[in-house]
Amino acid sequence: MSNPLPSTDTLPFSPQAISLRTLLEDQLRDLYDAEVAYSKFLMRMEGNVENSDLEETVDAMRLHTCEHIQIIEEICAEIGVPPTGVRCAAMEGLLREAAETADGYESGAVKDAALIANAQRITHYEIAGFGTCKAFANKLALSTIEKKCSEMLADAIGCDKRLTKTATGSWLSHGVNDLAAASS
Repeated sequence: MSNPLPSTDTLPFSPQAISLRTLLEDQLRDLYDAEVAYSKFLMRMEGNVENSDLEETVDAMRLHTCEHIQIIEEICAEIGVPPTGVRCAAMEGLLREAAETADGYESGAVKDAALIANAQRITHYEIAGFGTCKAFANKLALSTIEKKCSEMLADAIGCDKRLTKTATGSWLSHGVNDLAAASS
C-alpha cells in the first residue's frame, strides 16, 4: 500500500520550522489565492445563471468574495507576510469541476442546480478555511485577526444558507431543484 500523503519536498514551507503562526500565515495565503480565483469564476458564473434568485445570490457571493480578498490583504499586512505566493490547488480543482459540470448542461434549471451544487462545495471549502484560521488566531491570541476570520466565516455560512434556500425554495416559491425536477 502506498503512502497517500505527499512528500514533504512539495510543501510550500519547511516542515521542520513550522509553527502555528506559520501555519496560520500559509492558510491565509492559500485562502487569498482561493478567493481571487473564486471571484473570477463568480464573474463568469453570473452570465450563465437563469434563475433570478440565483443571480442575486451569485452577485452577493461575488461581493463577499471581493471583501474577503481585501480582509485577507489587511490581515497579511498586519502580520507582515505577502498575501500571494501560495497556490490553492484545492480551489483550482473545485473550480475546474464546477466549470466542467456547468458546461455539461444546457441553460435552464438543471444547469442552475449544477451551479448551486458546485457553489456549495466551494462555500464549504471557504467555511473550513475561515473556521480553521479563526481557531488558529484564537490560540495565538490574535484577537483582531480572529474577529476578521469570524466575519468571513459568517459570510460564507450565510452564502451557504442562501444557496440552500435558492435550491430548495420556500413556502411561497419553488426552488431551482423543483424547477429542475419538473424539466426532467
